[in-house]
Amino acid sequence: MSRISRRRFLGGVAAGAALASLSPFRPARAAGGRACRFLIVLEGNCYEPRCLLAPSARAALDAGAASSPIGESRWWYRSYRHDAPLSIDDGDLAMAPALAGLEEHGVADRATAIFGLSSRVVGGGHTAFHGALSSTRTLSGRAGGQTIDAWLASQATVRGETPFDAVRLNVGGGALTFGACAGAPGLSLPMINDPVAAHGVLYGAFSTGDAQIAYNQQRHLLAFLRDEVQEAIVDDRLDVSAARKLELYGASIDELRLTQTRLEALALSPRPVPEAGLAPIPRLGATLDLATSALIDGLTNVAVVGSGAGGSWPLTYSSVSAVGRHDMHHGSAGNPTLRQNILDITRLQIREIARVARRLADEPEPGGEGSMLDHTIVVFIGDNGEQHHSTASEFPVLLIGGGAVLQPGGRTLIYPGLGSGGHRQVSNLWNTLGYAAGTDLDDFGGEEGTLRRAFGPLGELLA
Repeated sequence: MSRISRRRFLGGVAAGAALASLSPFRPARAAGGRACRFLIVLEGNCYEPRCLLAPSARAALDAGAASSPIGESRWWYRSYRHDAPLSIDDGDLAMAPALAGLEEHGVADRATAIFGLSSRVVGGGHTAFHGALSSTRTLSGRAGGQTIDAWLASQATVRGETPFDAVRLNVGGGALTFGACAGAPGLSLPMINDPVAAHGVLYGAFSTGDAQIAYNQQRHLLAFLRDEVQEAIVDDRLDVSAARKLELYGASIDELRLTQTRLEALALSPRPVPEAGLAPIPRLGATLDLATSALIDGLTNVAVVGSGAGGSWPLTYSSVSAVGRHDMHHGSAGNPTLRQNILDITRLQIREIARVARRLADEPEPGGEGSMLDHTIVVFIGDNGEQHHSTASEFPVLLIGGGAVLQPGGRTLIYPGLGSGGHRQVSNLWNTLGYAAGTDLDDFGGEEGTLRRAFGPLGELLA
């Protein structure tokens, strides 16, 4: 057995533990029917409700569901006056300011726009960090609870036999983002910011050239680290605490090696490597393509794609404006050009989301009926609510797909406002995904007492 220095040994173990957090493997706990897949797209700068507002939905609000006509309002959560959900299906959803891409890619009849959901527990502000996906509050960078992607990925009926429990990617600066996903209170989960690096993690086993070399190096490194950990564990000079830590490191390395074994058993054809250095919208498209390929190829059934999520929001969309997205929001109150720029960015993002939804619609469901989109729920949500300095009083949501478990799309749902007994929250949306996964998830998130308006799913969505 070769020997290495303590510094190199601890550094290698730490690397192995970090890699394990990126791509954990856990065997399926039980066999069962195929549950829905989930693709959650999280916008880190918010997107405004008007982006999803079809003419028929505006007319319903102006006709009395709101206290006054919407006019040029950018948000209207204080104006709701109805006490029961409104379902509006006039075939004009794609006429909303940012939804033309739904029609362009033929998925307008499979989409639902949702208004009226709040999540005041998360606090709002510039970003709710992990709060949007967990319905809890992040304080001092510490996640308040598990995010819905992690919950879904922990379900045996969702996980199935996939190598990865979930794939988490982001358009942002640096290598990783830790501010949007969490496995448990205080346990942040990383999102990979570089699509080229993410491709290596997901498809390195099937690649050629440098990507294959890097994958093989990782494989040899993990085998080496596991041998070194095992040798250290049997050292009788270690105290119980140190031995336990090494056992945990060894388990993480074992998970990674099992993931590699599962990957190699799939024997997939290589997917194209994304381009490096893309601008935010093309990079979002490349990242969405990578996540969608992972769903199609059976690498995972749960994917999260962020765009400036988890505090990594200072992005500049130079094809739209030279003003950065963050500054764009700050200067938008008195500047109609910036307000239009914000809407245009959301329109381009939704076009990319609709495009990958079309990919799923064109793929037959393996071993089942319909298409993969029928068995995949795509969720587009902002990570802090209705505006950049949000009160978290409304989170507009766009759903696409899931026709096997959800009611037909092509419509708008408007839930009552904060003061109504019929008001519902983002946590109820996450409960709905739990039901779609085959579990009665009636209690998710951190709303307690008067903060929680109702338990259980949004019945207006479920088939």
